[in-house]
Amino acid sequence: MSIRRSVAALGPITRAYRSRVLSGSIALDKEQLSLGAALDSVHAVLTSEGSDRCLIPDHHLPGAARYYAGSSAWSGGELSSAAVAAAHAAWNPSPKGVYVHGSVGVGKSMLMDLFYSVCDAGLPGGGGAREARDDGHAPCGPIRRSRRRCHFHEFMLDVHERIHAYKKRHPRADPIPPVAAALARESRLLCFDEMQITDIADAMIVSRLLTILLDLGVVIVTTSNRPPCGLYEGGINRYLFLPFIDTLRDRMTVIEMKGVHDYRRDATTSGLESTEGSLPAYLCTHTDPNARDILNQWFSKGTGEPRARTIPVAMGRSLRAERANASCGWFGFEELCDRPLGAADYIALADNFEVIIVENVPQLSGRIYNEARRFVTLVDALYEAKTKLVLASDVPREELFVGFDAAVETSDGDEEIAVDENPSRETSVIGEGGSSSSFSTTVVRTRDGEAEWSATGRVGVSLAQLSAVREVSFSFQRAESRLAEMASKKWGRKDKTRSQN
Repeated sequence: MSIRRSVAALGPITRAYRSRVLSGSIALDKEQLSLGAALDSVHAVLTSEGSDRCLIPDHHLPGAARYYAGSSAWSGGELSSAAVAAAHAAWNPSPKGVYVHGSVGVGKSMLMDLFYSVCDAGLPGGGGAREARDDGHAPCGPIRRSRRRCHFHEFMLDVHERIHAYKKRHPRADPIPPVAAALARESRLLCFDEMQITDIADAMIVSRLLTILLDLGVVIVTTSNRPPCGLYEGGINRYLFLPFIDTLRDRMTVIEMKGVHDYRRDATTSGLESTEGSLPAYLCTHTDPNARDILNQWFSKGTGEPRARTIPVAMGRSLRAERANASCGWFGFEELCDRPLGAADYIALADNFEVIIVENVPQLSGRIYNEARRFVTLVDALYEAKTKLVLASDVPREELFVGFDAAVETSDGDEEIAVDENPSRETSVIGEGGSSSSFSTTVVRTRDGEAEWSATGRVGVSLAQLSAVREVSFSFQRAESRLAEMASKKWGRKDKTRSQN
């Protein structure tokens, strides 16, 4: 397969991808090439003459958002304004977005970033590669639409902050339409990385919010490890979320990347050495007697005097870093993952430190579900910010994650979550309790012994969190892949381009 064929028909995303292939920075992959062509189609519609006719004017957005949300709180003039805007959009439907899913490390994020880069900054004639500048293509400029690219965690944090602020001003009002209108006013193109839904609150917010955004003409391009039908799988009251899955299928082009090669692992060269020299980014304390000295060397590379720092976090909160300097924060695993912290805290750390050291990392499994969930969220936040992560654990990196499965088991009509850390072997439930009582227990026997669960959950996991439990198990593969790339020589703030993943 040659990317040089039919050069005249190549769109700007494919041309940018071709440029990287010809420069040798990535290898040609037919699944990635196919996704590039699909994104070219979206770009072509966004840049076509008259493409902005489907956009509802900014001053009509609040009324139109309430109209699409089915609100009955109308004044006569407001209804007329919104109805006109809605009819305008109906006659000029917005371009379909793209929902791309597939295995970890196959290139979903890289192609979406390439698409966003072309939309945001344009593309020189020929795609930019020296070998390709004679292909006769004229340069293309940025699209006219306002746009935003972010991780889905970051987007949802922003949404929750907006909802919180609106409810403080209007305690009895529905916050979703005005929040949707504000988001649409700011960004007519939204690119999300790693869409995932793990709890009922986010499921209900996302289903309404994104549906209104699509109605308002916002084009959405998103990546996910799950197909639309796999979102919020096993979640409580999932039937309420199912109409939104149909909306995704109807209003977006769903693309599955069927490749299985994890390109992130290719980025790990020369063992686990970093750009700073021979210092490894992952240390197994059981096999490396110099682990503590190496952590001290990492910390000493930071600028400024060692001191405690208070890190501001969204929603007026803060996080204490007891050992830090201007560019490096040093934490114990329990400080970051054995406390009720979340994406907002980890994003704040990524914003404040170029290097983060985490020591005393245990082997992660379903037996410490909450801690494992937080660690995966930490990895996601630091990966998105290209923050260097240095880990010290008592197990080798390839043994850090222990796969597990979660299922609902019942013997008397009362359902409980059972976690199996060896899915090929049957989990034996040796004691049951009613799920209606917070004091009831279920004891689950796994290969590592017996684990006790209550109706509110072992270590806080309840039946209502079954979707989140499964998502953590599913996300282990992504975290393993990302840690491999983050341990490579190139990884860090100095390398702003995403590898072929």
